[in-house]
Parts: sequence; C-alpha cells; structure tokens
Amino acid sequence: MTTHAAHPWTAHAGSDATPIACRYCGTVHEAPVAPRRGFQLACATCGSELERPAGLDVALALSSATLLLLIPANLLPFLATSVAGVSRQSVLASAGTILWREGWAWLGLVVLLFVVVLPPIRFALLTAVLACLRTSSRPRWLGPAFRFANLLQTWAMADVFLLALWVAHSRLAATISVSLGSGAVCFVLAGLGTLLTRAALDKGAVWKAIGSPPAMPPAERGDIACPSCDLVLDAGLEGHRCPRCSARVRARQVEPIGRAAALTLAGLILYAPANIYPIATLPIGFTPTAYTVIEGVRDLIQAGLLGLAFLVFCASFLIPMLKLAGISWLIASVLRRSASRLVVKTRLYKVVDEIGRWSMVDPFVIGCSVPVMQYNELITARGEAGATAFAAVVILTIVAAQCFDPRLLWDAARRTDTGGTGSLDPGSLARRAT
Repeated sequence: MTTHAAHPWTAHAGSDATPIACRYCGTVHEAPVAPRRGFQLACATCGSELERPAGLDVALALSSATLLLLIPANLLPFLATSVAGVSRQSVLASAGTILWREGWAWLGLVVLLFVVVLPPIRFALLTAVLACLRTSSRPRWLGPAFRFANLLQTWAMADVFLLALWVAHSRLAATISVSLGSGAVCFVLAGLGTLLTRAALDKGAVWKAIGSPPAMPPAERGDIACPSCDLVLDAGLEGHRCPRCSARVRARQVEPIGRAAALTLAGLILYAPANIYPIATLPIGFTPTAYTVIEGVRDLIQAGLLGLAFLVFCASFLIPMLKLAGISWLIASVLRRSASRLVVKTRLYKVVDEIGRWSMVDPFVIGCSVPVMQYNELITARGEAGATAFAAVVILTIVAAQCFDPRLLWDAARRTDTGGTGSLDPGSLARRAT
C-alpha cells in the first residue's frame, strides 16, 4: 500500500498540481507542475530526489554531441602499439571481436554490446526525444523511446570503458610504445559527454514535458505508479500499459525477492573463481604474465600508479563485494520486516544500483589490450577464464539490484508498525526509520 503525502510544495502548486511517486519508497506527493528556478523536490519519506531544476537544451546539446562523437570513435583507428619497428592497430570493435575469435565468445559479445552497440542506440534515442521536445513535437513514440533510453543508461558503458582505456594505456606504456588513435580521442570526448549528459539530464522534467493524461480527481486516484516514468495511475490499470511510456504497470515488481536472491547467490558462487583464476595474460617486462584481479592492482602499484591502482581495486574488488553484501542485507531486511534504518537502506540501494556497472573495468581493459598485443609468444595478450566469471558476477549483481524493489523495505515497515493496515504518516515513518 502506497502512502500519499501532503507535501509543503503543494502550497506553490495551486490547482495546477500533479502527483509524483517516489520510486524508492512508494510515497505519492503533490508537487507543482513548474517548480521555481533553483527549486529541488525531495521525497518527504526517504529523502530521495524527485525533481531538480535543469534545462533540457543543455542535455540536448550534450547528447547530440556525444552521439556525433561516437560515429568516428567506432570507425577510426583506436589504439596503436609498436615494438622494434613492427606495429599493431585496432578499432573499437576489435575489443570484442578478438576475444570472440580467441574462444571467449560470451565475453566478446558483452564487450561489443556494452561499448560498441548500445551507446549509439541510447544517445540516438535520447537525442531524438529531446529534439522533439525542443521543437514542441509530441509523437506517440516519445514516451517509449525515452523509457528505452533510460533502460540503456545502465548498459551503455562508454564512461566505464573510458576508465578502462586509461588503465590499459598505462599498463601497455610500461612495456612498449602505445598511442591513441583519432578514434580513441573521439571516444574519450564521447565518454566525457556521457558523464556530462547524465549529470545535466533531469528525467522528471523530460517526463513532464512529454506530458501525461488529464489528472484524475483525488477521490478516484489510485495508489499505483508506473515503474518506468513514475506516473501515478488508477489502481485498476495494474497489468495494463502505461499511457505515457507503454511500460507494464505493476504495483510492485514480480517476484522481486526470489529473483534478486537467486541472482545474488549465483554472483556469490562465481565471485570465488572470478578472483582466484587469472583474468588475463599480459607481457609485463616482455614476459607473458597471467594475473588475477588483485595481482593486476599490485602491478599498478609497482609501476607507481597508486591512484589508478586504488580506482581499480575499488571497482574490481570492493564494489562487487559491496554489491553482494548490500543486496543480501536488503533482502534479509524485507524478509524480517525490519523497520530500522530504512533511510540508510534506501541510500545503500541507490549506491549499489549506481556503482555496479563500474566493475566492468577489468574485462574492458582486456578488450583494449588484446587487439594491439598480438606479436609473438613473448609479446602477446589474451583473456583467461577468470574474466568470463568476473563479467558474469558484474552482470548478475546489476540485474539483481534491478530486480529488487526497494519499496518493499517500506511496505514491510508499514505492515509492522500499523498491524497490517499499511497506513502510516510518511513523516512519522521517516523519523522512525532514520
């Protein structure tokens, strides 16, 4: 049962108010359609951001620039190495195709999808949506297109590959001559554009600009919200398509605990081989050396790259451990119907959901290095078994976080505190849950 909150912002809305549902705790707020400049909306129950002031023109400029940069990034030379007058050169797609040809088809497919295929699709969709809004055009496909663009945000990993490129270049430069091609330069700019676009884009403002059906009278409005665009709908629409984004409307995700638990357990099982077995072989000092995740960090420390070693240690070792432990705690909390520290748990969920994708750095480093290190038996690079297990852990934990529904944390607390009625003042619940 979702709680409706009479919010302080309602006073600014007059009769032109539209309900906003918090995707993390389920509270429905009354909020102004056009907040004042510099006016940020936050959930009264869990404190999560609902809306923030942002201009769509900036997001459109960044998104279109990123899309244009991804075209030469995929077509022009990417990395080049040279040893004793012999050179090797790669394009961006080589990061996946070489792994595929060497027998690591699954790993190669993951790299191709996350780096080559999905980023242009995401930014093409996002640019098209923002351009239509800029020209006041409202075609019927606008909502579904923006929904898919948001869905791809997690899996289009140009920004993560940017960090991997830095790590790979630093490791290779310690042994041989390596240079960035014009495609890599364009990709670096596109990766920065990805980060800036994400920072500038206010999804709530975009959904509001896309529009919504006429508001229902308060007496008729239900307590169900679209899981994709947060549009508050009549409860009778559960199981139907959202009229704004065409997503299937559910009060809560289907089997969230069972799916999240199964995926987390699978990730936990693969975590050991992912860290025990070597993930790649690289020529360190012209000697082919197989290394694990921790050994890769040690090599960076020995090369004097302390800052880079710290980033790789966090992304490749600490973050997967945090995700597995964090999701397990959240699942246990729902099963125990715990009403303690709900705000902390909600923030932990947002962290786990956000940082999980950055653990793909090591598989991407392998994709960067292998295509330009095919010289002879002494100067060669290749993927190893640990890389596939490691990539599987990353993907499983990302999907586990997406399957888990954080609103269940608050549902369990409401049932516990109200004897099963599910009705509790959100401010009171927030104070008890802090």
